[in-house]
Amino acid sequence: MITPPEYKVMGGDGQEYDQIRAEQIRQWFVEGRLEKKTPVIPPDAKDWVFLESVPEFADLFRPPAPPSKPNASAWLLKIALVALVLLAGLGWVLWKQFIHHH
Repeated sequence: MITPPEYKVMGGDGQEYDQIRAEQIRQWFVEGRLEKKTPVIPPDAKDWVFLESVPEFADLFRPPAPPSKPNASAWLLKIALVALVLLAGLGWVLWKQFIHHH
């Protein structure tokens, strides 16, 4: 069985925490217990680095994707279809009135 990599983390209380798995680091980050400048020692490393510099955690520090903007051509197509339906309905009403009056 393969053991997941373990990190050493310097807690905000100044204590070193050993044998911390990536899932726990992610959970602590979400809880606000760690930040990008939290010192960690990655597996197989000898020196402290900041959490933000560990490639495995890069996704934690990416800005959220901006909300997608509505596609202008899609909106124009929807408006054109609604207008076409309304015009067809109006044409049907006018045609029915023409038939009943003649």
